Amino acid sequence: MAKIKDIADLTGFSITTISRVLNQDKNFNVSDDTRLKIMTAAEKLNYVPLSKRNKTAKRNTAITIGLIYWYSVAEEITDPYYMSIRLAIENHCQSRNIQLQKIYLPSTSYDEISAMNLDGLIALGKYSEEEIQSLHATHPHLVLVDCYSKHYNIDVVIADLKEATKDIIDYLVDLKLTKIGFICGVEKTLDGQELLDVRLTTYINQMTKLKAFQQNNIYLGSFTADSGYEIMSDIIKKGKLLDAYIVASDALAIGCLKALNENNIKVPETVSIISYDNISLSQYTIPSLTTIDMNTKHMGETALDLIIERITNDRTIAKKVTIPTQLIKRASTKTKS
Repeated sequence: MAKIKDIADLTGFSITTISRVLNQDKNFNVSDDTRLKIMTAAEKLNYVPLSKRNKTAKRNTAITIGLIYWYSVAEEITDPYYMSIRLAIENHCQSRNIQLQKIYLPSTSYDEISAMNLDGLIALGKYSEEEIQSLHATHPHLVLVDCYSKHYNIDVVIADLKEATKDIIDYLVDLKLTKIGFICGVEKTLDGQELLDVRLTTYINQMTKLKAFQQNNIYLGSFTADSGYEIMSDIIKKGKLLDAYIVASDALAIGCLKALNENNIKVPETVSIISYDNISLSQYTIPSLTTIDMNTKHMGETALDLIIERITNDRTIAKKVTIPTQLIKRASTKTKS
């Protein structure tokens, strides 16, 4: 059965243009001649929208989704945050009888992705606007996971890191801990562009409101246990230990705990640690980590539900979904006296 890509091959128009013409997008300006050529090709190829196909076929059995990611196996093992989202997408596809084609972007070109016979794309991880535009050009049905874009036609699923960081600071202040540092990795897109971290910017804004912000209480590294160990070891060596540290990932925090334990600094009696992600290992560290549960399973499942919904209903206008987070209180922070 013909797909949009087949019409693109026949007419030479982009997949995005064809999709918007077939979906009768009134906000899309295109000549009558172009519309006629696309509609003629669609009729010639006997193109049937997926939403109509599914009325006569078993639901979702004809759908093939591409999952784009660019983090290596080694990176996923070091910090399993993205792996947990990827596995949630894979498991949800299996439960819904949807075919999934995994695409490792560093070894796959945009032209190759465009040539694949896919009904939609889910892109996992951080991407620059240039990369997002390139991905969208390969297919009009695109969902970004853990990467925001204001693009009118691209769906987004992100965790509510701003409110999570506010919750952390409120919790620490409620514990009478006012000297609060922030340890964070530097996030980059696949093409190497550095990104502003919403956790860090929220920390700066909230601490400024509390009149407790100091620039030298921010430490930047990478999202690895080794980086957390190096940063915390340097803090200890310089004798600049604060009441508490907000650490931007569990992987980073595990390295911080190792440095503190090696120097016989008691957690949380001397210093409290709170991190993000709630990976499986966070409950088994010594002490167990107080952390933000990012609901990664729900993020992955929501991304798949969005792409299926927009394919089956021929939706073109984007939805931006923010997933709430939860503070999981464990032994790495003081209890309220």
